[in-house]
Amino acid sequence: MKKVLRKIKEKITIENLLYLFIIISPILDMTSFIFRNIFNTKLSPSTFIRPIIPICIIMYIFFKDKIKLKLVAIASIYTIYGLVHLVIFNMVKTSSSYSGITHELQYLVNYSFMILNLFIYMYAFKKNNTKKLKLSVLVATTIYIVSIYIAIITKTSSSTYIEKMGYKGWFESGNSISAILILSMFIILSLIKEKKYRYWAIAVIVLVGIYLTTLIGTRVGLFGFVLTLFLYVAAEIFVAIIHKAKLNKKVLIGSMCAIIVVVVIVGIVGSTTLQRRKHLADIEGNIIDETNDEKSHISGSLLEIKEKIDKKELEDEYMSEASKKSILDLYNFANKHNVVNNDMRTQQLVYNFYLVKNQANPLYMLFGNGYMANYRELVLEMEIPAFLFNFGIIGLTLYFIPLLGIACYITLVGLKNKDKIDTEYVMLLFGLWFSFALAFLSGYTFFNMSTSMVIIVIATLLVNKVKQEQQ
Repeated sequence: MKKVLRKIKEKITIENLLYLFIIISPILDMTSFIFRNIFNTKLSPSTFIRPIIPICIIMYIFFKDKIKLKLVAIASIYTIYGLVHLVIFNMVKTSSSYSGITHELQYLVNYSFMILNLFIYMYAFKKNNTKKLKLSVLVATTIYIVSIYIAIITKTSSSTYIEKMGYKGWFESGNSISAILILSMFIILSLIKEKKYRYWAIAVIVLVGIYLTTLIGTRVGLFGFVLTLFLYVAAEIFVAIIHKAKLNKKVLIGSMCAIIVVVVIVGIVGSTTLQRRKHLADIEGNIIDETNDEKSHISGSLLEIKEKIDKKELEDEYMSEASKKSILDLYNFANKHNVVNNDMRTQQLVYNFYLVKNQANPLYMLFGNGYMANYRELVLEMEIPAFLFNFGIIGLTLYFIPLLGIACYITLVGLKNKDKIDTEYVMLLFGLWFSFALAFLSGYTFFNMSTSMVIIVIATLLVNKVKQEQQ
C-alpha cells in the first residue's frame, strides 16, 4: 500500500498536472456546453473544476519559492485595476448595456487567469523537457476533433450559425473551436518528423483539415488551415536556405499535396464557409435607409436607434450622450466609406473609437469604459482593440503586453541567431503572431480559456527553445 501511495505521489508533479490541465480542456468545454444548452444552467461543473489546478499550483509556488513579495505585488496590481474598472463600469452602464457587472467580472477573471497560467507554465517548464507538453496538445486536439465527428455522425452537433449553417459539435463557439484547432496545428506539425507520433499527428491533421475547410463554416477555419500549411512550407524552405541544407522533399511534397487536395475538395464538395459568405452577400441589400432611400450601411437595429436619436425619442437612461453621438459618427463614417451593413466588426471598431473620443475621459482611457457597457451589437469582438478601448491603457498593459513582449523577444532572438533556429521554432513563432491576428480580426481568442491555453503552450515552447539554444 505504501509503495502504491509513493508511486501516486511521484506522479503528482506540477508538470503532470499541467499536462492534465491541457488534456481535460476539451472535456471541460463539452461539459460547459451541455450544461448551458441542455440543462439550461448558467453554471457548469467546469466553471469550478477549471481553476482548481492553476490555483493549487500557484499556492504551491507561493509557499515554496522565494518570490512571495513579487507575487503579492503583482496580484495586488491586477486586483486594484479590476476593482477600479468595475466601479467605472457601474458608472457608465445604462439600460441599453449588453450585460451586467457579473459578466464584466467574468472577462477580468478569464484574462487574469490567462496571465496566471502563462506565469505557471513559464515557471514549470523553464528547464524541463517540453515533448510531453506537445503530446498533451496532440491528445487534446484528438479529443476535440473525434468528438466533433461523433456529434456530426450522431446528428447531435450544434450549428455554427443561427441560420443552421456549419457544425461545431458540442462546443459553444465556432470561432473559438476554429482558433483552438488552427493554433494547435502550429504545434502538431512539428511532430510529423518524429517517427513515434508521425502517423497519429498526420491523421489528426487530415481530420482537422477536412472539418475546418468544409464543415465548420468559419473563415478562420477555411483560410486559417490553408494559411497554416503554406506557412509550414515557407518555414521549411526558409530554414533550408538559412542552414544551406537540402529540403525535406517528403514533408514539402506532402504539404503541397495537402493544399492542393483542400482546394480540390472545396471546389468539388463545397464549403460551408463559402455558403455562409454567399448568404451574407444575399441579405446585404435587405435593409433600406429611409433617410436617403438607399441601402443602409449600418445594421437594422443600429439604424432604428439612429432614427430615434434624430427624432430625440431616445431616453437618457437608455443611452449616454457620448454613445448617441458615437452612433451618429458611425452612421456618417459608414455612409462615407460604404461599410457593408452586416460587417459588424468594422461597425463595432468605428463606434468604439468614436466613443472613447467623445467621452474624452482620462480615467476611462486608463482603466477602460466597460466592455459589456455597450449596446449588444456594438460590443467589440476584436479583442486587441477592446483591450485598449474597453479595458484601457492599463488593461492593455496587464493583459496583452506580456504576450506581445514574449513575441517580440523571441522574434529578435531568432533574427540574431538565424543559424540556430529550426522549422519548429519558426512555426511556433508564426503561431504566436497568428494568435494576435486572430484576436484582432476574429476576437474571443484570449477570453476563451482553452484557446488561451494553446497560446500559452506556444509561448512556453518558444521560451524553452530559446533557453536551450543559449545554454
